[in-house]
Amino acid sequence: MGFYEYGLAYHDGRGYDVDLIREIARRLHCPIASESVFPWIRTLKLLQIGEIDIATSATPTPDRLQYAWIYTYKHSKSMVLLRTEVQARTLTALPSDPKLRWGVIRGWKFSPMQDQLLAELAKRNKVVTAIDENDLYKMLTTGVITGALAHPTSYDDWLQAPGIRKQVVVLDLFPDVEATAGGVALSKKRFPESAAELWHAELKKMYRDGSLREIFRRFLSEETTDYLLRAPVL
Repeated sequence: MGFYEYGLAYHDGRGYDVDLIREIARRLHCPIASESVFPWIRTLKLLQIGEIDIATSATPTPDRLQYAWIYTYKHSKSMVLLRTEVQARTLTALPSDPKLRWGVIRGWKFSPMQDQLLAELAKRNKVVTAIDENDLYKMLTTGVITGALAHPTSYDDWLQAPGIRKQVVVLDLFPDVEATAGGVALSKKRFPESAAELWHAELKKMYRDGSLREIFRRFLSEETTDYLLRAPVL
């Protein structure tokens, strides 16, 4: 089992992704041999070559579906986080703001419109790569970067820290962008489709019987839980 640090999904051995995987494994009488933590891009590579069996919070992109069965259990959307010294408040103004230094985490996927912004910022040498989520927020806290894209389930805890609320504003600059899916990813090197579908079936049962909602509510507000589950698990 390969986790990665991602807000309330996984942090220091706890999170809704941990409880989700353990509950499915319990229902399927499938003991988890080990749980490890890797940077996200490393997690994907290990999944691809079959060095880990399962990953979580994975967006089902065409390239990932080549090497993993991915079953969606939540939908979320990236918001723009800006330090207050950045004066721009529109997409057209952002790239030209002299205070803007944008943080990204290698391997994180965004919408085509959001990728277009990142490509424009990269052309202007305004992109800084973070090692992981914690590194991203540390750089945003200290001002090494002044902008980033992130999901509410990732930044909610960090944003509540004393002083951060006064330093950072949260904007939805992509109102037309649909929420992205996050799913359980099972390596095709380790799971035949028939075995993967057992996990899929159990995930759908958990959505129907309310277990999935209950797991989210252990860590998230009712509002955020409703947001993640606004599309059914199919």
